Amino acid sequence: MKNSLNYLENLSFMDVINILNKWKISIIKNVFYISFITAIFSFILPKTFTASAVLMPPGNQQDVSILNAFSDSELPFGGLISKTEEEAMKLIAILKSRTVMETIIEKYNLIEFYKTENIEEALESLADHVSLEIKEEGTLSIKAHVSTGWLHYDKDELKVRELSAKIANEFVNQLDIVNKRLQTEQAVHQRKFLGERYEENLMDLIKAEEKLKQFKENHNIISIESQTRSAIESAAALKNQILINEVQKGLVSRKLKLNHPEIIGIEDEIRELTVKLHEIEYGKDTSENVRGNLFLVLSEIPQIDADLMRLTREVDIQSTLFIYLTQQYEDAKIQEAKNTPTIQLLDSAVTPIKKSSPKRLLMVFIMALITFVFSSIYALTKVIYAPGDNL
Repeated sequence: MKNSLNYLENLSFMDVINILNKWKISIIKNVFYISFITAIFSFILPKTFTASAVLMPPGNQQDVSILNAFSDSELPFGGLISKTEEEAMKLIAILKSRTVMETIIEKYNLIEFYKTENIEEALESLADHVSLEIKEEGTLSIKAHVSTGWLHYDKDELKVRELSAKIANEFVNQLDIVNKRLQTEQAVHQRKFLGERYEENLMDLIKAEEKLKQFKENHNIISIESQTRSAIESAAALKNQILINEVQKGLVSRKLKLNHPEIIGIEDEIRELTVKLHEIEYGKDTSENVRGNLFLVLSEIPQIDADLMRLTREVDIQSTLFIYLTQQYEDAKIQEAKNTPTIQLLDSAVTPIKKSSPKRLLMVFIMALITFVFSSIYALTKVIYAPGDNL
């Protein structure tokens, strides 16, 4: 052992070349035999054929909510995952569902094809032979891999090639069916919810309009701005007339006695004008709810204006909500009724011509390389442990 180690330390590159050259016949034979056996073995291996379908995930235009308004924003929680990738993930979840898998297994009798005992084993086999991938450009690839037996006829190979394309296309078909059903169910729920909310909003709108109408009737409101302006102008005119009468009274009082009919007439007129001015400013001292004139009471105008704005705002809010709900309700009914495809198919699966595996040349090359390495190691080992006999 010690001699072998010493020999190994003194072994040069040219010595290795010489050793391999001496053993080249054995190494070449080993490489040839193993490569030949591998080539033969690769011809009897099961052939796998792969059919591929490519989809473009549809954008979901139904969901219109406050959260969607932030999806493209610069807020921290916006843009964590692209809408395209999110839709692709939803489609993958549908494709992996038991509903879709079982439908395909039953349609093509894959329990017998995979030689499984029950549906559970067939589900596992189908899942192992289907690959789903989201490409960088956002498309969704569906690949179905179907293999022949170890020894098979040409007709069996043709059947497998056709089956791979059928399975891939059936995945696309079932995806569209399930996705369409889910969207229809969602539209039905939305239509029912929006219908109930629509009826509720309609009643709220009618109540708000009735309250506004009743408020205007109670306060004789036609146009609060015009009526306020008219009330102010009338009050100003009455005040001016009172001031004029008071001046006239002062002038007449210097010439006539206080009990003179002219002075009494001026005082009566001043008194009536003052009453009218008080009515305009503070209203009549009456229990009637409805006034008999078109003038608004000046002291009540701020409160009336505030109440009117509140009631008008409520009507505007209910009207805006009514328009929105009407549009959404009609859209939901359209979504529920329409029967258009929900999947954008870019490339349907076609019957593959070439097998995807086994890679015969690659197998032969790898086995030849491995045989060469191990044969060379064997030759060097023989020389190292018996240098005198093998040099």
